[in-house]
Amino acid sequence: MQKVNAHKPSQPEDKVDLVALIRYRYLAYWPLFLIVAGLSVGAALLYLRYATPVYRISSTLLVKDDSKDLGESSILAEMDLFGSKKNIENEIEILTSRTLAREVIQNLNLYGDIYEEGQIRNIPAYDYTPVKLQFLEPSRIMSEIPEKVTLQLLANQNKAVLAGKAYPLNDTVVTPWGRMKITAKPGVEDSKMYHVRIVNERQMTQELLTKLKVTPISKMATVINLEYTDVVPNRGEDILNELMKVYTAASIKDKNKLAASTMEFVTKRLDIVSKELSAVEGKVEEFKASSGIVDIGEQSKIFLESVQENDRMLSESSMQLSVLDAIERHVTGKSGGQSIVPATLGLSDPVMMELLSKLYQTEMEIESLRKTTGENSPKLAALNRQVEKMTPSILENLHSLRENLTASRQKLQADNARFMGILRTVPSKERALVEVSRDKEIKSAIYTFLLQKREETALAYSAAVSDNRIVDAAEADSGPFSPRRMMVIAMALAAGVVLVIGVITIKDMLNREIMSRSDIEKVTSAPIVAEILYDESNDAVVIADGRRSLVAEQFRTLRTSLSYIGLNGDNKTLLVTSSISGEGKSFISVNLAVSLSLIRKKVVLLEFDLRKPMISKMMKISREPGITNYLVGRTNISDMLKQVEGNENLYILPAGVIPPNPTELILNGRLEELLRHLKTMFDYVIIDTAPVGLVSDARLLAPFADATLYVTRHQVTPRLYLNKIDELYKNKELGKLNLVFNGVKLNSVQGHTYGYGYGYTEEVKRKKGSKSKSFIKGIFNL
Repeated sequence: MQKVNAHKPSQPEDKVDLVALIRYRYLAYWPLFLIVAGLSVGAALLYLRYATPVYRISSTLLVKDDSKDLGESSILAEMDLFGSKKNIENEIEILTSRTLAREVIQNLNLYGDIYEEGQIRNIPAYDYTPVKLQFLEPSRIMSEIPEKVTLQLLANQNKAVLAGKAYPLNDTVVTPWGRMKITAKPGVEDSKMYHVRIVNERQMTQELLTKLKVTPISKMATVINLEYTDVVPNRGEDILNELMKVYTAASIKDKNKLAASTMEFVTKRLDIVSKELSAVEGKVEEFKASSGIVDIGEQSKIFLESVQENDRMLSESSMQLSVLDAIERHVTGKSGGQSIVPATLGLSDPVMMELLSKLYQTEMEIESLRKTTGENSPKLAALNRQVEKMTPSILENLHSLRENLTASRQKLQADNARFMGILRTVPSKERALVEVSRDKEIKSAIYTFLLQKREETALAYSAAVSDNRIVDAAEADSGPFSPRRMMVIAMALAAGVVLVIGVITIKDMLNREIMSRSDIEKVTSAPIVAEILYDESNDAVVIADGRRSLVAEQFRTLRTSLSYIGLNGDNKTLLVTSSISGEGKSFISVNLAVSLSLIRKKVVLLEFDLRKPMISKMMKISREPGITNYLVGRTNISDMLKQVEGNENLYILPAGVIPPNPTELILNGRLEELLRHLKTMFDYVIIDTAPVGLVSDARLLAPFADATLYVTRHQVTPRLYLNKIDELYKNKELGKLNLVFNGVKLNSVQGHTYGYGYGYTEEVKRKKGSKSKSFIKGIFNL
């Protein structure tokens, strides 16, 4: 047992066996691989011939990104007073939003796809359509399933037939899909029949977004790559260009919202201050006319400047308090629906300005996200929570600023009261003039300040440009993106090869019989001493003096192997058996005996398959008297020995009469005497006995044999018997058991190892023809 394990194949040998198995098992069917490969390639070419080509259209867009901004000069910052930096991921979401997609569909009027209907595939007519369909009420297209209707231009009648109904050209008409306007291209005459695929806006939006892909060029770049796939390259280019155009316009619109809010606030304040300034100027003019005052004294002038400065500061504090009230109303949600942070004119506190700037940026992001996501979006919720977190800080800062401004205002009022006490020393007329002039100067300063802010806001509003720039306009690839010719052919070829491999593998897996030598070696450790090819001649004897067939040479090889399995000297007895009937044990016994007789060895062949004797029939000799007659004591050895005609060294001991009790005859004691006598007369004693899997004769004869040949047959021996053979080998129930693999066909795994390079030209030529026939037959057996 240990000796057997010591000779088991190592891992490298297993690997070589696997390669050989793949090589020989599948290469045996190489014509089938060629046929299926040809059919697969043909099917792929047919598919490519009628498949609709899909083109890839691409463009690039530069987007300003806060995480990668290198800074701006002060001049650019002044010109971009209300601009905001952008997040690249948010811009990608906006580009792929349904809002922009619907706007593109509306601008290009993509609700009706005109095409020519073919037998195999439809041909789009986007580039050469004779008419243009303009859907004026796309919301009337209610069907969720695209409708397909016919279209034909009757230019001579100035009509177009849509879904079987004629409509006048260049006029607004009422159709089942809402109001439409059908326009014919100049110079087009009556057209052939076209088809229109009418799609509602919701489904068209889904189709557009499915074909659109927006990705950043790299992690460090602020350039976005846009890709769109379409069967019509020009239509794809139009869609991408329109998408970038709509996106740019939306960016400018968002950018101008804060400027518009500030302009509205400044304008309202200007109206109020202008009216107040006109009233004060009227009072000054009236006072001077009635009082006749032309000039003011130096003391009054100094006083006036001080009072004016205090009053200006009081006015600024009043304005700042007004701004703080507006900001507080916005933060607490009492601004009446205003969604933009109010203007911060007059405020100089850096903490407040920083908080309001963050609040504005967050609210702008919320407004942008609402275009692309729903109200329940996690990101939108996060931004709303961020606004809620900033609100207490802003309110706290507002309270602090208001207290500071109130304290400052009280101090200024106290200073003014002190100045008013001084003012009493000034002549009453001069004091009255100073009071009137003071109001005029204050209102004038405020009016000038507001005019300056309005001009700055108007300049920023009119000079607003998009932060985005189109780097490359949309352009389609020169060739189709899908289907890829080489890939389709390669996949078809691979599928064909895999199909054949699968069929062969499944066929082998479903086979219950032994198909290859490897099937035997995987289960049992018993050595295989010979492989015998299948002989199509059906001759009982395939070996003769001077015969150079492949099968004959294999029997000569088996003859040579007898000395290695223990047959030499006094060891002369060889037992031949198998698992079931039909495996060729009698064929092996006869030809091995003939092969031994050709080297001048005296051989006797015992037909010990007493239940189904075949050797006497194969050799065309009489079966009686025979072994059964000898075992019952009715004949002797000399009477039953029969010499084979034409072979003086080969004798056959036939079975004799078929007995009802062969087992009892074998055990009656005369068998040992028979074999001992035959061993003195012959060089080899070959016993052809019944199959092991059916009866016990072989086990009874095994103790009298020096070696055993166990015959298995290709596509005949069931695989389930291999475990039994391994058990017999390990338990030595049949002595020195050795296997012979019989009936190996040339189109099997082993078929590639024989027939070439040995010089047996006659046999090779005959086998080649039979191999082709058997292979063709084998294909249909798959």
